[in-house]
Amino acid sequence: PKEAARVVRFDRARWLLQRRVQAAGKPELAALAAACGYYDQAHLAREFRALAGCPPSRWIAEELRPVAG
Repeated sequence: PKEAARVVRFDRARWLLQRRVQAAGKPELAALAAACGYYDQAHLAREFRALAGCPPSRWIAEELRPVAG
């Protein structure tokens, strides 16, 4: 259950991060961390590295980059 809760919290943070960047362009990671129940921004960044394999800034650059058409 604890690991499942960790993954669910991460997924929520990832989803909110994606929405915030698409809407405003600014990730505001400290506010995101607080909204998702992380102790601080560093805690969010550690979880991102552990579960996504990269820090949030790299994830944003790779996952949310414009698609060339």
